[in-house]
Amino acid sequence: MGLHPSEILIGYEKAGNFMHKELENQVCYNLKDIRNNEEVLRCMKASVASKQYGLEDLMGGLITQACLYAIPAGKKSFSTDNIRVQKILGGGIHDSEVIRGMVSIRQSETSIHHVTKCKVAVFNSNIEMNQGETKGTVLFTNAGELENYTKSEEERFEAIIKDLAEHDVRVVVCSGAMSELAIHYFEKYKIMAIKIMSKWELKRIARAVGASPIIKLETPKPDELGWVDEANFTEISSTKCIVFRRDQEENKMATIVLRGSTINMLDDMERAIDDGVNSIKTLCRDNRLLPGAGATEINLAKKI
Repeated sequence: MGLHPSEILIGYEKAGNFMHKELENQVCYNLKDIRNNEEVLRCMKASVASKQYGLEDLMGGLITQACLYAIPAGKKSFSTDNIRVQKILGGGIHDSEVIRGMVSIRQSETSIHHVTKCKVAVFNSNIEMNQGETKGTVLFTNAGELENYTKSEEERFEAIIKDLAEHDVRVVVCSGAMSELAIHYFEKYKIMAIKIMSKWELKRIARAVGASPIIKLETPKPDELGWVDEANFTEISSTKCIVFRRDQEENKMATIVLRGSTINMLDDMERAIDDGVNSIKTLCRDNRLLPGAGATEINLAKKI
């Protein structure tokens, strides 16, 4: 047509500005209360239905419940990182549930498998006796010296774990190695001990229980300790996991435990949950909704 590209650009800019003005008049509904479970579910259901048709009520209910736990009081947004999804193979989608806290696919190192209403210590280090930094040679002259050689170190190590027990710490989470001796003393003082290999998961557990990860083996200060209403080792369709549940208002972590018969199905549902969570996050920022299913786009195209 002999038009210059800059003229075409100007046309697109004009159409864009016109569209944004028209878009303001297309609003069909305003979300009144972000904390109203039923209203939020009604507004975000469509984004889940586009991926999991027929399950939108069930999955929408799980997503809405988890998001309402995560939205801080008086704030307009929340961190999507606080909504965790734990996929467990086996069972059906109707067995899925929301837990206010964290679910970790681990098991307790000790025989203590269930504790309620207690303090939690999180160590971002190994739990074992300190080793010397350099090699040394020790000369023993009799059997007594050999017997007493490690006794003082063991006593000091036991004193640390005893001190934890005296401060009402019933759950200890660590990253990395946990020596046999440490497990023996945790067993002796009836403490649930958990080894977490991922530092990201350790941080999330610390955030869920309200603890500060400690980098060296010592008795934590009161403000560094966390709290759980219940820490329970359970087996969900032969997957061993530990559930950290904390029902206080300051806990903004929620975990959706997804159940399904195949890995592909679980992955699809996880993507649908991601859509739903981001829809609610968007609703927190702007509570206006437009007609869906392409109606808005067709109407705007006609007007342009």
